Amino acid sequence: MEYASIYRRFRPTTFEGVIGQKHVVRTLTNQIKNGNVGHAYLFTGTRGTGKTSCAKIFARAVNCLHPVNGSPCGECEVCRALIDNTSTDVIEMDAASNNGVDEIRTLKENVMYRPTIGKYKVYIIDEVHMLTGSAFNALLKTLEEPPEHVIFILATTEVQKLPQTILSRCIRFDFRLVEVNELVALLKRIFDELGVTYDERALTKIAIQGEGSVRDTLSVADMCMSYCGKYISYEDALEILCATDFSTLDSLVTAILDGDVGKSLTVAETLLRNGRNTLARDIAHYCNQLISIKNIPSYKPDSVTETEYKVFRARAEDYGNFRISSVMQLMAGVESQLRYSSQPRILLEATIVKAALLTEEVNVDGVLNRVRELEDELRAIKATGVKVRAESVAPAAPAEQTTSAPPTETKPKIDVTAILSGVAKEEDELVFTEEEDVSDNGIAQEIWSRVKEMLNAGNEGMISVVCDSLDKISIRNDEFIIKVEDKASYELISRPNNRELIASLIQKTSGKDYKLTIVMPETNRGISPDSRARLNDMFSGKIKFKK
Repeated sequence: MEYASIYRRFRPTTFEGVIGQKHVVRTLTNQIKNGNVGHAYLFTGTRGTGKTSCAKIFARAVNCLHPVNGSPCGECEVCRALIDNTSTDVIEMDAASNNGVDEIRTLKENVMYRPTIGKYKVYIIDEVHMLTGSAFNALLKTLEEPPEHVIFILATTEVQKLPQTILSRCIRFDFRLVEVNELVALLKRIFDELGVTYDERALTKIAIQGEGSVRDTLSVADMCMSYCGKYISYEDALEILCATDFSTLDSLVTAILDGDVGKSLTVAETLLRNGRNTLARDIAHYCNQLISIKNIPSYKPDSVTETEYKVFRARAEDYGNFRISSVMQLMAGVESQLRYSSQPRILLEATIVKAALLTEEVNVDGVLNRVRELEDELRAIKATGVKVRAESVAPAAPAEQTTSAPPTETKPKIDVTAILSGVAKEEDELVFTEEEDVSDNGIAQEIWSRVKEMLNAGNEGMISVVCDSLDKISIRNDEFIIKVEDKASYELISRPNNRELIASLIQKTSGKDYKLTIVMPETNRGISPDSRARLNDMFSGKIKFKK
């Protein structure tokens, strides 16, 4: 017998077999039960979601002599004739190859003939958007007032191409993309029936590759069966789908979120060299799962193992929503461009670099990213409150010293977090800590000035801008101490690559191998008029303060 593909062998014959379209199935079955059948229907949605299958089931159901819960019984003479294609009461027409006005005129002439054995004559016009303007005009009157024994079902993937005059004459049903878990359940049922064993993670990968289309998912499953035989393993599924394993994907996404361009490109190059051409989709899907796990405590996808879930939870603590969503948006957006690009690899690598530099480059996306993170931190501080306390690090003093200098008044310092987020108010009760009494250290300042000059000369981008604003520098024994006043700057210069760069420049300038220490007081300080004036000078008057 001639081989039939899985999606043809397992095409549903009743509404109970249709998955992911409950809103469509319920409406159509209720119409059949109640005898409220319309005369014109429009089925629209992505390819492979069940439009044509539902049209055929509905055509049989309205003619069935003994429908069961709104579905055709499959046993009466009408059902058997329609299944065996020996009845002319259901006419399927492909508008892609029969799109002219002559074909529609022939259709109009034939609708006058009554059905042979059933109650209705059903016309299923697939890819109806391919009809010409003249053909649509010829169909209008018949579509609006057909004979009582005729039902039209129009199916299309591009509903926006249909004239409003056609849309207004039809009952419209929008077919949705099918969820991954429903596709996995369908694959399990089919493979169990075929006697094929499988790794459930492989089924999840197949379902993700199907992108919500039942037909595409079953076509991929058919391909995996041909490759793997009677057992579909996770590794074989990754190989045939050109997909990326979780560990490598996690390493790549983490490098991108950390802003490590070098590591990101190194991992990406290895994957692309091994034929992993679904990289953009895999990164976008990873970020989608990460942001859901981060924001919904009870959310745990069935496709994620316990080990993978722990990794996701750890990553969720390290990165903000805006940062993750920015990477997800970039990768999802570039996927369609990759399909038509003459140099997809270069385009993908450029997008990866752009995603990684969102935390480093001075551009709109990068600034928005940092401001959003600062706003989130401030909201958390407002919700939990911050207690006034002195810094725990005491100034160095000789062991025999028994007296201390009288305390001096602590002046408010600039809170860059509050300024950039735009939430600092004059009437707020802002808290600040006592500053460590660090004596002026001329050597430290001289070294730091040379370091800043080399950063500026080397075009080091954001790290150079941040270091220019730092002036609390000191040396204690073999320790070179940099005090940072805001979390965003602290996190930036504390990154391994930036920290290593600063340490090497200090060693090069001083000729001494200092231990680099970066500290940040846990404070939330107010803004003095002098500080506002300094900020306005630094940002050319673009800083706005709320009254």
